[in-house]
Amino acid sequence: MNQLSFNTFNESPWLGGSGHLGAWVEDTASAGFALLGPDCPSIEAWLAAGNGLKALARQMKDAGIGCEVVSVCALLDGSAEQLAALRRAANHADALGVKILQVNVNAPDVQTRLNCVADAARHIEGRGLKLAIEYLPMLPLNTLAETLEIAGVVGADKVGALVDIWHHSRDPRGWQSLVTAPLESIAYLEFCDAQPMLPRADLNEETLQRRTFPGEGVLDCARFADAWRDRGYTGFVSVEVLNRAWRGRPVGDFARACHEASAPYWA
Repeated sequence: MNQLSFNTFNESPWLGGSGHLGAWVEDTASAGFALLGPDCPSIEAWLAAGNGLKALARQMKDAGIGCEVVSVCALLDGSAEQLAALRRAANHADALGVKILQVNVNAPDVQTRLNCVADAARHIEGRGLKLAIEYLPMLPLNTLAETLEIAGVVGADKVGALVDIWHHSRDPRGWQSLVTAPLESIAYLEFCDAQPMLPRADLNEETLQRRTFPGEGVLDCARFADAWRDRGYTGFVSVEVLNRAWRGRPVGDFARACHEASAPYWA
């Protein structure tokens, strides 16, 4: 069975949530998750409240839950501001014992996007960290194919693709790109379902507010999971249900619903 990670982004301050990481550890472990994946806005809120990450790491260890990734680390565009955000995220990862930093890329052309990622990889070189690039239909870097090309140039030990089922469902190369993607270039997967899109839908609204639990929407969750399991994917799967109706409700209830809906696909 692939290990499942509870993605904290739905309760992130970036989306209006509490960002109270310490309260989520026990809830996540009790729900059955093996891993917790904190996002940078929630980490910043935790630190701003006077808490420490080493204490959080100890709390996670005591609860028997691991941590593989820090998400929402930077929107790479070549700017000094975003590189500074990445370096800060790298410090968070060191404190938590994490080896993967999730990023997105916002640059206008193929060569500039490659340069942005290569520069970012150099900024964290020697720290044992890997960039997981999430391609999004709303950004210039929006296909698995280009993401894999970047990983091939920069090095699969430094960069990998994050394949999110919601975003990949809008990749023009579709399912075929999944079955041909080299496993060594995949950083990890994200899993959820989606409500039917509204008329004249805004993609940002759909992806941030209207995802749902696997099996309750319109995405082919079984095909996605089977495509990876059949190929021998052994990495972790981040369950990222972004839904405003659940934001602010008890995290324990939300985590249990996420795990119960997702686990059968990855058993």
